[in-house]
Amino acid sequence: MDQKIEKWQKQIGHLIDEILDINERKYVFEKEREIIKNNSKLQDSNIFITYLFKNYAEAQVLAISRVVEDDGRTGSLVALLNDILTNFEEIIKSGKLKQKHIANINKSGLDEMLKEHFKNEQENMQVSWEKINSDKFDLLKATAKLKLFRDKWVAHIDQKRKHVVIDYDELNKIVDFLNAIMQEYYTFLTNSSMASFLTSGIEEDEEVFNFAWSK
Repeated sequence: MDQKIEKWQKQIGHLIDEILDINERKYVFEKEREIIKNNSKLQDSNIFITYLFKNYAEAQVLAISRVVEDDGRTGSLVALLNDILTNFEEIIKSGKLKQKHIANINKSGLDEMLKEHFKNEQENMQVSWEKINSDKFDLLKATAKLKLFRDKWVAHIDQKRKHVVIDYDELNKIVDFLNAIMQEYYTFLTNSSMASFLTSGIEEDEEVFNFAWSK
């Protein structure tokens, strides 16, 4: 069972890497969109702005698809949740995952008071099969429109396709939803948490927006 748990932990780690990329792309896009909105000289019909927005949407749709969709061969979040559901009785309900976390806490260099605190948290943590299954379908529902956009416009050519409008605020809300789900299952599987989904010090790179690009 330790091998299965370690596989899940490795899989969620790879997914965190994808989520970090998605969030950094979102962060840069929002900074660029703010500049465009605040500059009255820029027109929405500008080809460069159109290119920026179009490529942001397509890149995010493909990245989110990698995180969410399960075709039987991928290490997606839905594939991970399906595996957890399949092994729920043997690993989760039996307490084996909880026992592994408690063993790791005992091996840590924390003082005894903190060890007891974190062990009590583990003892009180309850995640049901129904909850995991519901989260899986919420993910699929939240990203269904993106899948349609990807299949009709980004990844394939569909001669009967109808234009699917992707609202950027709607797209970014999906990213926020993914962050929440990912944080929850990262904590559940590793007994750790992400302080941020942005690389530390990224704000220092904003200087690039504060000087003229063309002279």
